[in-house]
Amino acid sequence: MKVTSALAACLRQATRDAHRRLDSHGVLRPLISPSLSYEEYQRALLALYPAQWRLEKSIARGLDALHQDYPMRPRAPALADDLAAMVQPLPALDETVMLEVCRPGQLIGLLYVLEGARLGSRIIAHNVHRTLGRQVPSRYFTVVQDDDSWSVFWQFAERYCSESEQMVAAVAADSAFRLFLSCLDTSHTTETVICL
Repeated sequence: MKVTSALAACLRQATRDAHRRLDSHGVLRPLISPSLSYEEYQRALLALYPAQWRLEKSIARGLDALHQDYPMRPRAPALADDLAAMVQPLPALDETVMLEVCRPGQLIGLLYVLEGARLGSRIIAHNVHRTLGRQVPSRYFTVVQDDDSWSVFWQFAERYCSESEQMVAAVAADSAFRLFLSCLDTSHTTETVICL
């Protein structure tokens, strides 16, 4: 589904640079490489977990605080299951450090990143299965999603995010990308113990 609204253009423009940096990050780039190794795959999942968990937790709190009923389908539990299947302990998480969600625009900005990431997961899942085999734990990238999940998000976003909230949404979406980049950078610069 190609979305051409003013809100979509605002979100794409505001996150273009961060999105490019995320896609080309040294921890994530191997996920679409034909030479992906099991160790690179584990490293990427370990790095993604804190950001995915924090983003979903922030959105859930925001939905509750703003009294919105959105069909959010969390993927952090699937990611935790994948890590457990690989005998990897979950990274420590700080529940006091969350992304702020007290305005409609903030909620839409974070959902934009959450739902957009589902689209890229299909490409990654295909490569993971091709390079590492179908037996590798990969629920995070293959959790069933409706074909219309992206359009459901945009219907909600267009209805809920007024023009005056668009820049708020853009800032929130950029902060979500920066959260993922920060977690990837941290994992990239620290020694990760990988159990095989």
